[in-house]
Amino acid sequence: MSGRGDAVVKKPATWASKNPEQAKKMNLLREIDQLEKQICAMERERSTHLYGKRSDFRKDYCTLEEQEMKMLSDRKAEKDRLRNILSKLGHQVEKFHHELQDVKPSPQFVEKLKELVETIEAALNDFKEQQRKVYEQLMRDEHLLSQEVSELDKHFDLWAQLPPVTIPEARRAGRITKSKTNKKSILADMPPEVAAFERFLLQTGGHRGGWDEYDHGTFIRIRNKYKGKATFLDDAASSLPGRSITDVKDHEAWYQEYSSLMEKKREAIQKWKIIKETKKGEMLQQADRHEHDEAEMNQKKIVAREKKIEEERQERLNRLSVWKVQKELEKAQSAERKILEERKQMKKLELEKKRQLEVRAKVEELRELRKEEEEYLAARAHERMEQDQEQKRQLAAQEMARFRERDRRKQEDQKQKEQECAAAERERVKKIERLKGQVEVKVTRDPNRLYRLTEGWKERQKAERTQPNGPSLVMPHRAVPSWRAGVS
Repeated sequence: MSGRGDAVVKKPATWASKNPEQAKKMNLLREIDQLEKQICAMERERSTHLYGKRSDFRKDYCTLEEQEMKMLSDRKAEKDRLRNILSKLGHQVEKFHHELQDVKPSPQFVEKLKELVETIEAALNDFKEQQRKVYEQLMRDEHLLSQEVSELDKHFDLWAQLPPVTIPEARRAGRITKSKTNKKSILADMPPEVAAFERFLLQTGGHRGGWDEYDHGTFIRIRNKYKGKATFLDDAASSLPGRSITDVKDHEAWYQEYSSLMEKKREAIQKWKIIKETKKGEMLQQADRHEHDEAEMNQKKIVAREKKIEEERQERLNRLSVWKVQKELEKAQSAERKILEERKQMKKLELEKKRQLEVRAKVEELRELRKEEEEYLAARAHERMEQDQEQKRQLAAQEMARFRERDRRKQEDQKQKEQECAAAERERVKKIERLKGQVEVKVTRDPNRLYRLTEGWKERQKAERTQPNGPSLVMPHRAVPSWRAGVS
């Protein structure tokens, strides 16, 4: 039974090793299914907030709802477009496979296959190029969105460090009115320089002044190149498409204000650190004084504790003498109980031994039943294997008969072609004989002419004398593809 269990456990690993591509495909499909489940859960959670009609922010969510509908329609159109492109590619591949089923050894057929392959390859390359551009655009959008999210996270972290703002609630008769927000600014509890800097960022569009990352980065690079001189404005305006010279000047004024406020913020933070260090030193001095007072109190406590310990020691000695007498009595009682426990244990051991014998007999019976079951299953498996082998032998015999018939037809076609070629050769010889009979050739005999060198041989000797001795050059030639081997 254990051998069959091992075989069943090892079978999936063997299948995965024999079909790595199929296993990889199944893992990918499983991962896609898990991601789809996660997407459904996230969309369900988002819909509860986005489409909730009782939400206080319903008006703000309407814009998000419209954007969501637009994105859904765009994704649907993109899916349809991809499905159409893939269906066209599939039809072209099926057409190519259909052509390969009826192979004709002719140059026209090879040229036709070549055109089909080139068409499919061009369509695939165009599809890959389009998808590459789409993915690059998506990656750029993702990078910009991640930067915006990180900026928002920084603001949220900064707001989380501020003291909580109390929101008073006013109740009217029969219903709960909307909560009144506190008009006091959150930035009021911050240092003036930090509050001014954060207020400036909120009013002017963040750390880039409302510009995107690329335009702001280009502006900073050109400004650093000219070291802040006014001559960089024209170069920056020409390097930023969609930005006029007025926009660049406004951004320069914003950046100067931003740098000034940033420097003031840093100075304020430095001053805050100095004040914090001063307070820390004062707190350490207070802690030293408090520690000295605690040491005096601890010394008094130690003296009192030693006195109490001595009293407790004397009391323990008295209790110890009483405990020794009690212990001797308990020891005698324990010995008597031990004898009784040993007798009970012997009886339990006898009962346990009897129970084990019964269990062993049942196990042997179950083992015999399992062995008979394994033999029956092995016989059934052997019978199924023999049936499969018989079916494979019958299928192989049918295939061999079909292959022999195909070879016989090819041999007959080849024999017929050879007979036609031989008939054409005999016809050509007969035609040459007829022409020779119609033309009379008179040539004078010159035995010495046979021993003279021909003009071609003389030219060859001249070429051999002029060429240098060395290895002969091998002319390269194109390799014949495996699918075109044997095609004349």
